[in-house]
Amino acid sequence: MKIRKLNQRGFSHFEAIVLIVVLVVIGSVGTFVYSRMHKSHAGSQEFSIPDAISSDNLGHIWVANYGDNSVTELNAKDGILIKVINGASYGINKPNSITTDNLGHIWVTNAAGNSVTELNAKDGSPVQVIKGASYGFNQPWAITSDNLGHIWVTNWGGNSVTELNAKDGSRVQNYSGASYGFNQPWAITSDNLGHIWVTNWGGNSVTELNAKDGSRVQNYSGASYGFNQPWAITSDNLGHIWVTNWGGNSVTELNAKDGSRVQNYSGASYGFNQPWAITSDNLGHIWVTNWGGNSVTELNAKDGSLVQVIKGASYGFSQPSAITTDNLGHIWVTNWSGTSVTELNAKDGSLVKVYKNASHGFDAPYAITSDNLGHIWVTTYSYNSVTELNAKDGSLVQIVK
Repeated sequence: MKIRKLNQRGFSHFEAIVLIVVLVVIGSVGTFVYSRMHKSHAGSQEFSIPDAISSDNLGHIWVANYGDNSVTELNAKDGILIKVINGASYGINKPNSITTDNLGHIWVTNAAGNSVTELNAKDGSPVQVIKGASYGFNQPWAITSDNLGHIWVTNWGGNSVTELNAKDGSRVQNYSGASYGFNQPWAITSDNLGHIWVTNWGGNSVTELNAKDGSRVQNYSGASYGFNQPWAITSDNLGHIWVTNWGGNSVTELNAKDGSRVQNYSGASYGFNQPWAITSDNLGHIWVTNWGGNSVTELNAKDGSLVQVIKGASYGFSQPSAITTDNLGHIWVTNWSGTSVTELNAKDGSLVKVYKNASHGFDAPYAITSDNLGHIWVTTYSYNSVTELNAKDGSLVQIVK
């Protein structure tokens, strides 16, 4: 982790930008206590640099706290604290990514512990701490699950990817070596065709694996792909893979069937400027946050054509970082230095509202996610808190801290 440029909040450039997302996404909320809507639990410290957030299908919200080596579990219905998970038995050490599977497990990467912690989603009890040389964990960073019962982890420091069996956490394989092309592997995603896709920040490439057996399909690189510090990655429901190139100010589209390059989108008209997060919606749009450009770019997923670049003071974009969609047709963006969250209409990109004031507790809002109950959840670094919004109208439900 070589980048040590400090920003105004004292985080390194690497930490402030990457304590992740994908992501994805991937903190939150305030020191204020207001009425019934703001849950303050005396004597407890629920959040500390809340770095990643995820929801499961059992009605829980899970937050990885990079600052104090813990994971917080909330009830998605009312935001009430269920449990703060820490201690030696959990092995949580600088947790930076969290995901769920469809078997009722929660998986957490421990960047400083070179391990992965598995929790029971029903009660947060520890299932196991997975570590050891055979697993190859070395600064494990991003994590995802596929629909075949596998867990996949990128090892930033080890230039490898580890595959686990989601049923029991056993090691399937650690994939490394020149043929895979892993070089500071960063983000990871799966598609619905049985492929795993990995961005290689240091290698300016993307690696495709077969999810069934982990075999290398291909490592994609070269000038025509335009990969330059490839950062975030997502798939859409039309069979495309989309990659943001932080260093190249561009977005690359691949064909998920064969990995062929569809196009590398760049140029002033697209507005890409340190493109950070990327997501797709169910209306056929691709959305990209431009950290350096204080804007959001919308593309047509069918052909990659530019729909619009959304910017201007009224949108409140200020170092826009994480982005997510909900099932009501809204796009939600966290503004790291703007102390706000912006809501857009997914149909036309029009502004719904910018949520920015002390009552929402936003100061360095970072990770964001939606749940299946109609809520939006945002983690805030400066206040070590989580804000819950109503996805229907953006009204504040509560600040949990």
